[in-house]
Amino acid sequence: MPEGSRTAKGSALVNLLPLREGEKVMAVIPTRDFKENKYLAFATAKGQFKKTEFLAYNTPIRADGIIAIKVRDGDELVQVRMTSGEDDILMVSKSAHAVRFSESEARPMGRDTSGVKGMNVSAKGGGEANRVLAMDVARDDTELFVVTENGYGKRTSIAEYPRKGRGTKGVLTAKLTEKKGGLAGALIVREHQELLFISQNGMVQRTSASGISTMGRPTQGVKVMNIKDDDRISAVALVVESSEDPPADEAPQQDELQAPEDGAAG
Repeated sequence: MPEGSRTAKGSALVNLLPLREGEKVMAVIPTRDFKENKYLAFATAKGQFKKTEFLAYNTPIRADGIIAIKVRDGDELVQVRMTSGEDDILMVSKSAHAVRFSESEARPMGRDTSGVKGMNVSAKGGGEANRVLAMDVARDDTELFVVTENGYGKRTSIAEYPRKGRGTKGVLTAKLTEKKGGLAGALIVREHQELLFISQNGMVQRTSASGISTMGRPTQGVKVMNIKDDDRISAVALVVESSEDPPADEAPQQDELQAPEDGAAG
């Protein structure tokens, strides 16, 4: 992969990776020797969870890649995380539920397997078919940030999420209303980090996590991004700082996100 400056556009991933039609990158795991942690944990939209020894991926890579997880028809990969074998896992669904369980409840499996049920997503999520939105390692010194489609969000201490066991629906993590909209995203955050909100119409806003209220699990949250009537939040991500990045302004900044040029990856 060619190295570029902080402001460079970068290269389209389709020119670097053998992506099939309709396929997209869901996670990037940095490694030197596949020994940074013991397992890779996977979660799918329909609630499947699988962990595989990280060293199992230290194998010659074919031109079209190797199988990381067997995804069943109608399902898709949502997230991948490194785990120690002794971590707790938190999965969050569109219906605003979160389930916490010990990863020891799922035995290690090979690469070409689909895993076991991690979360029950049979309930509806905001009037739509429910699905897993996020999966991460749960630590009591971190917080879960959730944001709705209409721009309402909050932080909640991970310690408020009890272990309910793998394969359950979990506990309520936000109170959804028609005004707030359905759940749009969820992230494990720390107070010093910054968040980036992106709307369907291409608006982007950067906000410090410390400026967002901390609330209990079954609450509605506060306004974190102003959304027009014909727009809604489509994604939220953590801002990765570099030493060259200028300090962020205290007030949230909102600008139009430029559409990628023809041939560029979205």
